[in-house]
Amino acid sequence: WTVADEGPGFDYNNIPDPTAPENLEKLTGRGVFIIKHLADQFIFNARGNEVELHFKI
Repeated sequence: WTVADEGPGFDYNNIPDPTAPENLEKLTGRGVFIIKHLADQFIFNARGNEVELHFKI
């Protein structure tokens, strides 16, 4: 699966830990965390506005 967005992207190497105490009550910031735990592999493009997800079946 590939998911893309037309936006400017983001720095996927510098993502705050959503389980850190200061982030627990924030309404955003969990998407990449969830992907890391569900996908077998994920690859961001250089801009950070597209991710390729791999799942073993």
